[in-house]
Amino acid sequence: MLNIYIVEDEPLISASLKHIILNAGHKIIGAAASYEDAVHDLKHKDNEVHLVITDILLEGTETGIDLANYINANLKIPFIYQSSVSDPEIINQALKTGPLAYLVKPANKMVLLNAIATLGK
Repeated sequence: MLNIYIVEDEPLISASLKHIILNAGHKIIGAAASYEDAVHDLKHKDNEVHLVITDILLEGTETGIDLANYINANLKIPFIYQSSVSDPEIINQALKTGPLAYLVKPANKMVLLNAIATLGK
């Protein structure tokens, strides 16, 4: 069982992710819609969080890429992007942050679960 933190500004997508993750036997340890909220929460939960799933476009000016850079510099928590961004430059920028996976939104349930499972390997 993994403790997973979700960063997603679309409530329906967030709810769908939570449903898939909980049904797979994992725990949702928190959720946020913005970089600021995620950083605040993760600072206090970094020892408990096993994985972060983040969108690239979030509420506010900072992005999921900014969050990934923060995580890499300060927390060292693995993360997965789930995004509908199709701009190759932004995708390339995201991939440079070293995600476990980059999933196109909305992620297929099995693709998402397989990406999560790579953490246990």
